[in-house]
Amino acid sequence: MKISKILSYAVMGIGVLGVILWYLMSNSIGTLMDENGLSEARELDLGLAAPLVSPLYNLTLAIFIITIVVTLIAVFSTIAKNPKSLKNTAIGIVAFLIIVGIGYAMADGVETPLKDGDTLSASGSKWVGTGLYAFYFLAAVAVGLMFLSGIKKLIGK
Repeated sequence: MKISKILSYAVMGIGVLGVILWYLMSNSIGTLMDENGLSEARELDLGLAAPLVSPLYNLTLAIFIITIVVTLIAVFSTIAKNPKSLKNTAIGIVAFLIIVGIGYAMADGVETPLKDGDTLSASGSKWVGTGLYAFYFLAAVAVGLMFLSGIKKLIGK
């Protein structure tokens, strides 16, 4: 049996498990809400709802970790097979780090009060701003490249 077929069955199995856990969780939370006379799930006591949500959360966390590990393995194996791609990979990583650096330089770090009474530190605020600036820059580049590609198609290459 090919690895792609095995992976397809594994993905299907994880999907079915996720649907079953979601169904059990939503039914249990609905019953819990009815028993406590609540109309919204956010009104539930966290101590009552946490055991119902934990299995689905753990499945999500496991899938997330597996996805990251498999992605890293695929990337590094591809780089190992084709050392010339290492240069392109390094250029991409350096370009991304430069964009993050520019975003960090542009971001302001201001201590900010949060709705729940806590305070976001100046450092945390600066990193949030960094992420936003990097996102805006990368989004602008993506939109610009799509626009440029459309213009080239209209002109005829």
